[in-house]
Amino acid sequence: MHRSIHSYPLRFFHSAVTGQLLCAVSIVFMLQANIGTSPWNVLKQGLSSASGMSFGAIDVFLNVVIILTAVLLGERIGFGSLFCVFLPGPVIDFILRRELIPLQSTLPGGLLFLGIGMELMGLSTWIYMREELGEGPRDALMVALSRKTGKSAGFCRVFLDGAVVTLGWLLGGQVGIGTIASMFGIGTCIGLTFRAAGIDPKKLHQEDLAKTLANLHPGKKHSRS
Repeated sequence: MHRSIHSYPLRFFHSAVTGQLLCAVSIVFMLQANIGTSPWNVLKQGLSSASGMSFGAIDVFLNVVIILTAVLLGERIGFGSLFCVFLPGPVIDFILRRELIPLQSTLPGGLLFLGIGMELMGLSTWIYMREELGEGPRDALMVALSRKTGKSAGFCRVFLDGAVVTLGWLLGGQVGIGTIASMFGIGTCIGLTFRAAGIDPKKLHQEDLAKTLANLHPGKKHSRS
């Protein structure tokens, strides 16, 4: 998809602000469902419990570790990847501290909050991915592992989810019906959102940092020659 250089401010806004704000809200909804959360959030809960750090701080720390691992494995990242790393964590902590989304104590309430969280996650993923500014940390790691091992991306996703949920549970993270539901439901919500928007995610071409910088400064593209 050809994009004008003038589209970048709006693309940055949607990727950094709209997409990551919704991502943070979706995570809090799934946490406050209180019936078990998604595999990576189980790990973050466990690390938070073991370290005494806030969930949001753990979110940023773990995302940094994940994205650096992906880069070391040869994956390229973009500005959108960095937005995913650093922006949701502080928003998550703000919402939790202010108790803006209440903790649920019943199964119906928990299921409702889990469903809201998964759909918001699908919406936030569509918003930031359609701007084509780079994939998120977990997707980058999944793709990098797939390339290095020769295994399918689906296999690597299942392997990662299984490993992180086990470690998170051992560290004190909450595993429950919501964990199982989110393992299947989040991907489904993402797929339905893209389908409803008429966008095939396979046809999106995510820009890495170098590509975006070259587009923003076209006069410097050939400065090495």
